[in-house]
Amino acid sequence: MGEVNAADLTWILPEIIVAGSAMLLLLWTAILRNDDRWWSVSIALGANATAGIVMALRQPIDGGALEIFSGQLVIDGFSTFFRALFLVVGSLAVLTVAQRFERVPFTETAATLQFSLSGMLLMAGAVDWVTAFIALELMAVPVYVLTAMTRFRRDSVEAAMKYLVLGAFATAVLVYGIAWTYGLTGTTYFPELAERIMTVGASPWMLFAIGLILVGFGFKVAAVPFHAWTPDAYQGAPTPLAAFISVGPKIAAVALLARVVGLGFGFQGPASGPETSVVLSVALAIAIIASATMIVGNLVAISQSNIKRMLGYSSIAHTGYMLVGLAAVTRVEAGTGFVSFDFVGLPSVLYYGLVYAFMNFGAFAVAHVVEYQTGSNEISAFRGLMQRSPVPAAAMAVFMLGLTGIPPLSGFFGKLYILQAAVESDLGWLAILLVVTSVVSAFYYLRVIVQMFMSDPEAEEASDDTPSAGVADLHTAVITATAGATLALGIVGGGIFAWAQSSVATGLF
Repeated sequence: MGEVNAADLTWILPEIIVAGSAMLLLLWTAILRNDDRWWSVSIALGANATAGIVMALRQPIDGGALEIFSGQLVIDGFSTFFRALFLVVGSLAVLTVAQRFERVPFTETAATLQFSLSGMLLMAGAVDWVTAFIALELMAVPVYVLTAMTRFRRDSVEAAMKYLVLGAFATAVLVYGIAWTYGLTGTTYFPELAERIMTVGASPWMLFAIGLILVGFGFKVAAVPFHAWTPDAYQGAPTPLAAFISVGPKIAAVALLARVVGLGFGFQGPASGPETSVVLSVALAIAIIASATMIVGNLVAISQSNIKRMLGYSSIAHTGYMLVGLAAVTRVEAGTGFVSFDFVGLPSVLYYGLVYAFMNFGAFAVAHVVEYQTGSNEISAFRGLMQRSPVPAAAMAVFMLGLTGIPPLSGFFGKLYILQAAVESDLGWLAILLVVTSVVSAFYYLRVIVQMFMSDPEAEEASDDTPSAGVADLHTAVITATAGATLALGIVGGGIFAWAQSSVATGLF
């Protein structure tokens, strides 16, 4: 690990720019008493675009992994992949909130989004428990605020309270697990964890510490049985912000979990040593959690009549799909009597996180349009949407089919790559379960399509509080962009997957 120096700050300029834009937005509204949405949009999007350009220009010369701040953070292909994705998701969120969201102070909302985004950017490069925890909370605390942003709605405040209480409990469990891990290994640095675990071995206390960490992350990624907050939070949160909450924090937590699992347990040791059983135990635990998450998420989604709750349980199922990729581990003979472990599913997790972000965000964006037109979040409100608003209806069909996994949409290739990794790592039973649950998901996804294209619109007019209207310009742009990405990422899926493979290969693992 290198010494801390001022040059290290230049490597986290994207994070500094995004966090600085959040503070600038707060100063803007506090000093000028101005909630001019277009100036705020310009500040947020300008900061995100600048951060993206700086990130693209500022990369390690040799294309490898560069550790900064004495090993607290790393700049590598893995972090660059997710930082780019998070900047896009954050920008889409700002655009979605900018229109048809009049009763909420926009500048404060945009600032909160930017603060959460800065935490997500830090999480992508964290390789030490201290930095990882700070970044995790910097991402999570603003999300609690975003959930309650429509504080004049009882559902929103109730959802935020549930989210906050359960989030605080999960954070306490995670910190306890980190403390146990530090006590057993004497380090908070991820790459050293593997070496120290070789010394500790598969002791009951080591497995206990790992179990606590998995429980903490289970809440953050909404995995069963730690998922209870998800449908309530998505239903209570304002729909445009639920789009961000369902994508950004979830994928950021999966990215950090991938770093912990792949870096902290991807070591080489004796084939029959106790550390081998630690790796296999972690992989098996993730596989079991993934199976329960896929089953519960898909089965419970069938009975939902509210589109936001349905998408909430759907997102739980998709967490299960990504966890299948994390559980895909193969043994590699590294010499006489020695073995190493290759996390072959990591590239598929990166690819699936990318395509899931566009599909799920777009689905919530369309749900917001329908909510604005009808004043309802019920699936029945989608009746005849094709006749009222053809663009959102066509896009929603793309999102539903993509989430189901229908070719040639990107969701199909995302599941295909995960299936290949599961089969390669001898998790055939998990691959079969993924296919079966994906077939089950078709029932509730296709139900939305039937409502839009095969049912007549409701005769009643929308209420005075939510007058019927066409899609706003920014919503049209967001919906069209995410639908286009869902299609395009399927067509060029091989190239994107190659990028994901290169990101893992050049990452610190």
